[in-house]
Amino acid sequence: MRKGWNVFGKVGLGRMTKDEYQANLNGLNMFFGAILGLVLTGTERLSAWQFGVALAVLASLVISILFISSSRHRVAYAIYTLVMALLLPKVIDVMLKGHDLLPDKVQPTLIVWTMMTIMVEFWGREKDAEPVAATAADRTRG
Repeated sequence: MRKGWNVFGKVGLGRMTKDEYQANLNGLNMFFGAILGLVLTGTERLSAWQFGVALAVLASLVISILFISSSRHRVAYAIYTLVMALLLPKVIDVMLKGHDLLPDKVQPTLIVWTMMTIMVEFWGREKDAEPVAATAADRTRG
């Protein structure tokens, strides 16, 4: 690596540990889950049927966000989720035959949540040190 390229590592932003990775995901999911609940105000103007459909689409998109960090197909889920988040208002409007049915803050919330999850998922991580520690402990016992 060329000199000066490891700036992130020098300021403590290098590879994440397993615990830092998990803390990032947990924090993102709790924070954006709460924000999504907040930005859904305004859906009371939808009929019960429209709200149910919008909720099902949003739930599937949230599941896709979670799959970015849980599936072995994380690149595909990252692309799919980002595209769906970008197209969400249009998809809802077409499905429900309306115009501007979702509150305007829902889309940016989902886009930022998706982008932050992608960033955390594809950021460098330290190799798992547990097998080495277990081997060292086994050697001291024997």
